[in-house]
Amino acid sequence: MGCTPKAQKAPKTTAIKAAAVREPAQARSRASMESLLDIGRRLIEERGIDDCSMTDVAAAAGSSIGSLYFRFGNRERFVSEVMQRQIDAAKTDFERVRSNQIAAANSPTEAILAAVKWFVGSFAQNRGLLRAQLRRTLESPDVWRPFQDFARHIVDTLIEDLEAYPEIQRDPEWRFHLRVAMQMLLGTLNNILINEPGPLDLADPRAAEEFGLAVLRYLRLQE
Repeated sequence: MGCTPKAQKAPKTTAIKAAAVREPAQARSRASMESLLDIGRRLIEERGIDDCSMTDVAAAAGSSIGSLYFRFGNRERFVSEVMQRQIDAAKTDFERVRSNQIAAANSPTEAILAAVKWFVGSFAQNRGLLRAQLRRTLESPDVWRPFQDFARHIVDTLIEDLEAYPEIQRDPEWRFHLRVAMQMLLGTLNNILINEPGPLDLADPRAAEEFGLAVLRYLRLQE
């Protein structure tokens, strides 16, 4: 999230339209749609977007290909809906962390560490989906925009929450420095996904701790 990889191919000139998904009216139909999106997510994580066809999704779901196209229109819209669903889930999860940990922190250090831990954990938990989306971005840069907007929202929210701590105000440029630190964090996390396996495994519980310390040291909140 947040940092777009350098494109290797010229971006497509056609604009990507917002998904026009047929919203189900009945609970049973909504459950069926959620099941299709779950299966789509799993296949994308396992195979990547290019090797996940609508036929594969329909077969895995025991559904007809016609029903899948009726609900989602086309493959691009289906993939976009899978991605948007992940962003919506991440928003809910971040608000939980914000309410339970960031808002309850006793210092800016605790609040920042909670945010960094959430970022690292979110990337680790959704690595397959995010990696597939990053590779998709090389073809169509605009598809990464919702993830960028979400990451920017999180950083803006964190800055808003940190305003309550007098100790962080000692640095008159702390807001800018925090944005720089978080940009470096997000860029590194994206790089890890693209180049996995690499020297660092996000599943290692020490990763979040080390990233947190690196951010604090940059902000001069940790010796």
